[in-house]
Amino acid sequence: MSQSLIDGLYSILKRDEAFMAFFGLTPLSPPKDASLRLIKSKEPDQAITSKNVPQIMMYVKPGQYSSRNHLVFQGKFCLDFYAPTAVQVRNIAQRAFELLHDKYISHESFKSFKCHLAFDDDMTTGITGVKGYMAIYDVDYVRR
Repeated sequence: MSQSLIDGLYSILKRDEAFMAFFGLTPLSPPKDASLRLIKSKEPDQAITSKNVPQIMMYVKPGQYSSRNHLVFQGKFCLDFYAPTAVQVRNIAQRAFELLHDKYISHESFKSFKCHLAFDDDMTTGITGVKGYMAIYDVDYVRR
């Protein structure tokens, strides 16, 4: 289920022309190029440097089953954004917020209830020329 959620996020973000423009890509860019910027993991294949940003990492956080409905999983996912400047990284995070907050996530056999931003803030990277921003979203869905 976790991978289906991440695949759904990837699909929503990759379809958006304005979002993809931040990375110098389009929704029609080859998957190989997109996967270097939109990373479905909390660890990229190569180290983050000022030469390979902007990029975003998508991964799940621990959740729990609802106490009111045992079929509903109260999940969380995190988006870590990296870009050369604080303004750029916040603009990318803002566009992701516009695409995800108070919206449904669906992809193939995965469908969620509405997704909501739970927390967002700057994060330190310790990498010269790279600014970071983190957004954590709540998303409920039925786990099977």
